[in-house]
Amino acid sequence: MPSAAQHAQGPPTRPKLTPVTHLDWSGCLNTRDLGGLPTRYGATTRAGAVIRTDSLHQLDPDGLVAFHALGAGLVLDLRSDWEIDEPHPLEAHPTYRRIPWIDTVREAERVRADEPLMADVYRGSLERNQGQIVQALRAVAEAPEDAAVVVHCRAGKDRTGLLIALLLELVGVPRAVIAADYAMSEERLGVLAALENHPGTEEERAAAAVLARTLPETILDSLDHVDSQYGGVRAYLAACGLTAGEIHRLATRLVDVPIEAVVFDFDGLLMDTETTLVESWRAEWQWHGLELDVEDGFFPGHGGDTLEMHDEKLAAAVGPGYDRERSQARRLAHRDELHRTLDFRPGIHEWLREARELGLRIAIASSSARPWVVGHLERVGAVGLFDLIVTGDEVSMHKPDPEIYLLALKRLGLDGASAVAIEDTAHGVAAAAAAGMATVAIPNPFVLAEAVGQADLVLGLADEVPLSEALLKLSVKA
Repeated sequence: MPSAAQHAQGPPTRPKLTPVTHLDWSGCLNTRDLGGLPTRYGATTRAGAVIRTDSLHQLDPDGLVAFHALGAGLVLDLRSDWEIDEPHPLEAHPTYRRIPWIDTVREAERVRADEPLMADVYRGSLERNQGQIVQALRAVAEAPEDAAVVVHCRAGKDRTGLLIALLLELVGVPRAVIAADYAMSEERLGVLAALENHPGTEEERAAAAVLARTLPETILDSLDHVDSQYGGVRAYLAACGLTAGEIHRLATRLVDVPIEAVVFDFDGLLMDTETTLVESWRAEWQWHGLELDVEDGFFPGHGGDTLEMHDEKLAAAVGPGYDRERSQARRLAHRDELHRTLDFRPGIHEWLREARELGLRIAIASSSARPWVVGHLERVGAVGLFDLIVTGDEVSMHKPDPEIYLLALKRLGLDGASAVAIEDTAHGVAAAAAAGMATVAIPNPFVLAEAVGQADLVLGLADEVPLSEALLKLSVKA
């Protein structure tokens, strides 16, 4: 956790990568930077972050000079032992790691007749090589942020193509773009010309084409397999053995997500105390033979203590016989009973665990008073999950005024661009946005999704997506 001195100096800046405008590694034919690709979230992939190529042993002297000018932080060689018949130019360098993509034990069990097409080979590869794949991707996740990762196999089209497709899918690069990048390999390698000059029979030429070509449908079939068998690339990577933090680091290698803190509202967001509030007042109205109209101004356009407002409205409806103290005692007893089993809303526990694993700071900025917020957290043993709790009794203005978020940011030592607010109401979203923060809205049961449409991301519940994916969706805003 950053020290107070570090906070006073402001948030750390992410290391800058060396821009790569052109790669001419003579000797290698299939080299390209994966920067500048669009994502469905609106961001583009970082230039100089990941370079894919064919085997670097092919570099000529000029190519080696150009390669070394990049200053790569990791060179990941996916080739197997049986392919190594020449020295690698970096085999003694600390940035070089050879992690064979192919699991030799599982490969021995492979029935080649069951995989007549390259799409079949790829699907099988994604299954039987998971132990090797996780090692390779973990090496990418652990590589220095300020230097490029260079990935290669022999031709840089199949094993490298699968690894790159997984990374691009993770950060939301459209599949048509992934397929176009994959298909580019056969052009760069001169595959079609080589097939035309193939000395064998027509049948042999066709068999060679199956292995040599990089057809878009081949890689698309692989990604469809990940969807159908695992429910998406994140679930596949988790099944391979990567942690949420490692998956996030893979994503942030390719897309900037400069979020350092997650700041949660409390009522209606972390815990559904809005429902217990409504139910306690509804029960009290029913005790008097009346019906509460929640639509008629029950929720004001700001946070804070609403007791007096609700009490006055009930008193007016009951008339002269209204006993304020007895009514409040009855209502609070009913509300406390409802709170006995109240816990975090769905997905919140997972988001908190993931935020901690991602190294993010976790805070609460609630318009409610500290005893209320801390009391609930103590009841469920969750006070220690938060680095900072800021409450309404510490500020003079309620949301949508940004005062409480500005105070939270000041205590975190961050600016608004370095934090995301998770809110459940329009006035909470407005307060966070006014503080310069990215916003995620998860409306409580009494707020319509369209009412929080100004948020950068609107979810039904936190369990719809992992926190790291939500942060990726905010990459443009951040």
